[in-house]
Amino acid sequence: MIHLTKGETNTIVMTLTEKQLLTNPNYLFVFTNRSSNNVIKFVVLNASDISLYKDRYNEFNIVTNTNFSSALEGQYTYEVYEQTSTTNLNITGLNKLETGIMWLSGSTLTYNQFTTTDTYTIRQ
Repeated sequence: MIHLTKGETNTIVMTLTEKQLLTNPNYLFVFTNRSSNNVIKFVVLNASDISLYKDRYNEFNIVTNTNFSSALEGQYTYEVYEQTSTTNLNITGLNKLETGIMWLSGSTLTYNQFTTTDTYTIRQ
């Protein structure tokens, strides 16, 4: 499961290369909210892969404010497709490389700290 947090740059690791048919493809990411069915699509360029061992795994930095700033928090299904285009958002005819679940959480987490006083009575 991928976990993304709004307001942050998140690093995700995937195994896309093992199912690739194209040499140096760009990646179309498609995220679908599991409760509202809202869809978020964007292209990540092959040059954005920061993995040191691209034959083994792929690593990307995802800036959530760019693509998920107004998105609902919660669970999404995701699909990643390979393509030669740097702008195409249509999945028709593309080779699917990976599917999974992503959790999108909010940027502001509030923690309350409470102090308690325990009083004990010893009876004899």
